[in-house]
Amino acid sequence: MIPLEQGLRQILSEPTCLVGVGNLMRNDDAVGVIIADRLCQELQPSPRLTVVNVEDVIENHVFRIAANDARNVLVIDAVAGDDAEPGSLVLGRLEEMEAARGGYSTHKLALSTAAGVLRHHGKDVYLLGIVAANTDYGTEISQEILDTAEVVIDLVRANSKE
Repeated sequence: MIPLEQGLRQILSEPTCLVGVGNLMRNDDAVGVIIADRLCQELQPSPRLTVVNVEDVIENHVFRIAANDARNVLVIDAVAGDDAEPGSLVLGRLEEMEAARGGYSTHKLALSTAAGVLRHHGKDVYLLGIVAANTDYGTEISQEILDTAEVVIDLVRANSKE
């Protein structure tokens, strides 16, 4: 894993495609989508940062992301945290996080496949995971997840300025 603020600063210092992943009908699993939607609304278009909301079908967008000029792909998704507190953040290269724990993301297969395609196209793929409290069916997002989403939005906003 990579230290959060230093890692985000390093990733976002190069052209980056931020990819929000999540399912709006699975409570906290929606956090990646919520973050991507907010950043799309709040950030000015920039050659250094592209934001894409893929919901839970990254495979439908992977070739568009691969064709993007960005060097880095930063996937933001809800993750299973075992013993970690809900709202905790993890950041690392996706393939290393997948290998170390058998995957953090709640969208393991789709993300692994998409990451392989993106790496084949020369992209460095990172996962910024937010530990979910509840990914059962529903539309309520836990307060600690919403609070962490605000922290992530602030960090991306602060580190994406040209």
